[in-house]
Amino acid sequence: MPVTPIVLIHKGNSWYLPYTIWQLLKTNPDTPIYLIGDKQTHHFKRWINHIDLNQFKGCTLALEKVYQHHSTLGAEFELTCIERWFILLEFLKQNNLKKCIYLDSDILVYKDLNKVEKNFPTYDMTWCGFSAHSNFIKNIAALENYCNNVIDCYTNNFPSLLKEKSHFYQVKSSKLKMNISDMSFFHDYNLRYPGSLLDISLPNLEGTFDRSMEDTRVFEAEGEFKKVYWVNIEPFCLESKSGIKIPFVTLHFQGKGKNILKEYFKYNSLQTLIMLLKNYLIQIINKF
Repeated sequence: MPVTPIVLIHKGNSWYLPYTIWQLLKTNPDTPIYLIGDKQTHHFKRWINHIDLNQFKGCTLALEKVYQHHSTLGAEFELTCIERWFILLEFLKQNNLKKCIYLDSDILVYKDLNKVEKNFPTYDMTWCGFSAHSNFIKNIAALENYCNNVIDCYTNNFPSLLKEKSHFYQVKSSKLKMNISDMSFFHDYNLRYPGSLLDISLPNLEGTFDRSMEDTRVFEAEGEFKKVYWVNIEPFCLESKSGIKIPFVTLHFQGKGKNILKEYFKYNSLQTLIMLLKNYLIQIINKF
C-alpha cells in the first residue's frame, strides 16, 4: 500500500530546519518528504525533495485580493500563514496527490507517521485543538473546502461572520479588537463541517501530537514547558489528573520553544554533524 507523503512549507534557512528535517528522515525513512521552500533552502535537495515556492504564486492571488489584516503580528507573516494552505492545495493538485501529511517546520517527529495514522478513526483532516500544525489530509476535497471557506469569510460579512461563530479573539494589549489568523479559519471550518477535523492532540495511549511545548494545561510542567520523560528515544508526558504517562508522536517547539529544540533532537551522528555544518556554511554565504 503506497505511503502518504510528508510536506513542509518554509521560507528562509532557519537554524532549526536541519534538525526537524533530519529527525523526520530518521523516523520516516520510507516516506517521501517534500520541502516547499525558496532559494535559501534549495540545498536541502541533497536529502529530501525540494520544491520551488515561486511556482505557486498564482494560486494565492484570490486570497491576496480579499485579505484583511486583523492581527498583532505583521501583515506579511499572517498572510503567509494563510497562503500556505492554498499553496499546499495547488501542490497536491499539480502532483496528482489525493492526500498528504502537512507539518510545521518547528516540529520534531519521533515515530513513523504512516504507521501511527492507521490507528486514527474516520476523518478528513486533523488538527491539534487550536491549529493544524500537524495535519493529516486524507481528503483533498476537505482542504479545498477550507481554502474556499477562507475566501468566503473575507468576502461575505467579514469579520462579523467569525465573531458570530465565537472565534472573535480579544486582544487586551492592543488597539486591535480581534486577532484573525489561519487558526481562526480552522475553528470556523470545524463548526461549518462538524466531524471533519480530528483532534490528534488529545491524550491518547496510541500516541499524542503535541499542541505546543508551552501548553502545560493538561500535562506536568517543568518551568515554562511540558516535562518530558524518555524511554530510549520516545518522549512521554505525565497527564496531570490521571498520573498516566502519555506517549508523544511529536513535540512542537512553537514560539519560545524553539530555544530548547536542540535538547530534544535524538539523532546526533557524524552524518548529522556534516548536514549541520553544510547548512551553517550556506547561512554564512547567504549573508554576503
